[in-house]
Amino acid sequence: MYNKVNIVVVMAVISALFVCAIPAIKAAPPPAPAIWITPETLSFETTHTHVGDKFNVTVMISTTSPSYTWQVRVNFNAAHINAVRADYTGTGKSMFFAGHGTVPVTVQIDNTTGFVVHGESLVGSDSVPAGSGSLFWIEFQIIAAPGQEEILTSQIAVEDPSVGNTFILDPDLNTVAGVSVGSATYAYSPPPPVRDVAITALAFSNDHPKQGDNITITVVVLNNGTIPETFDVTITFDSTSIGTINVAALAAGSSKTLTLEWNSSAGSVGKHTIAASATVVPFDIDPSNNSKDKSITLMSLTGPNTDLNGDGKVDMKDIGQVAEAFGTSEGQSRWNSAADVNADGIVNLFDVALVAKDFWKI
Repeated sequence: MYNKVNIVVVMAVISALFVCAIPAIKAAPPPAPAIWITPETLSFETTHTHVGDKFNVTVMISTTSPSYTWQVRVNFNAAHINAVRADYTGTGKSMFFAGHGTVPVTVQIDNTTGFVVHGESLVGSDSVPAGSGSLFWIEFQIIAAPGQEEILTSQIAVEDPSVGNTFILDPDLNTVAGVSVGSATYAYSPPPPVRDVAITALAFSNDHPKQGDNITITVVVLNNGTIPETFDVTITFDSTSIGTINVAALAAGSSKTLTLEWNSSAGSVGKHTIAASATVVPFDIDPSNNSKDKSITLMSLTGPNTDLNGDGKVDMKDIGQVAEAFGTSEGQSRWNSAADVNADGIVNLFDVALVAKDFWKI
C-alpha cells in the first residue's frame, strides 16, 4: 500500500505542451488491466528518415476496476534513440484522468540508461472507473544510423510491473494485480537492395566461320543493382549448353567482359543461334535483360566464300544477303561480315560481282 501524503510530496506541477503521436498501426492491446505503447511498430528507412529526425509514441492504459494512481517506466535502447521530451496527452493531465482533479509529476528522462518515468494521481476521495485511455506521449530522436546492410532493431517497452517501477493503484492505494504490459518495435534500416543482373552485349570473333573453326564468344554482363552479385552465365548453341562461366561478387554498378573459346565442329552448316543467359538472382527487378542471343552461320569447309549462308551452293539467297548489306561497313545495323567477300571493310559492287561470278557454284 502507498501513502497518499508521500505521493503528493514528490509531485510537482509542470506545464503541458500537446504533441500529436504519429499515426498508430492498429494492433490488439494486451488483456486488461494493461499498459502498452502505440504504435506497436515503428519502421523507418534511411531514404526518408535521417539521424536527428523525431517521432512520437503514446502510452495507453486499460483497467477492469477503479483506479487512483498510475506510474509507468518505459525502457528504450539509448544507443539507437534518445527521449527528447514527454508529457500528458491532455492539458496538464492524462486523457485517462480527464475531468478529474490531479496532481501531476515531473517526467524523468534518462538517456544514459535509456528510460522515461511518468506518473499521475487523483486527489482526495476521487476515483476513475474501469475504462481505457491515453496517459502520456514521448518524443524520441534518432541518434544512430544503420550500416549499408544493417538493421537497427530495438524495443520501446513498458517495464514489467514486477520490477516495481510500473504500477496502477486502486482508490485504497493497493497495487492492482495482473497488469500486463506491451511494447513497440523500433526498426531503422536502409532501403531494400535493388537487384538487377543484365547481359548487355554478345559478340563473336567471326559470325560466319567455317565449320570446325574456333571462335571466341564475348559476353558483357552488368550488375545494375545496389549490392554485389554472384551468378552464372550459360552459353548455348541452338539451346544446347556449350559452357558456363561463374561471375563472383560483381560490384554494384560494375560490368565485366567474359570470353569463351568454342570449336564449331559439332555444328552443321547453316544458320544457328548462340545465346547467353545469366542466372536470375532473387528479387531481380528486370529478368527480361538477363539473356541475349545472336545468329551465327557456319560455312562449308569446301564451299566457296561466296556461299554466304553456308548451304553448300551459291544462289539467289546469297545474292540477297549481299544486296541487303550493300553500302554498309562494320558497325552499321545491316552489316554482314560474310557479305564483305573481299574483306575490305565495306560491302560494295566488288562483293556483288564476286558472288554473281560464283552463281550456282557448289
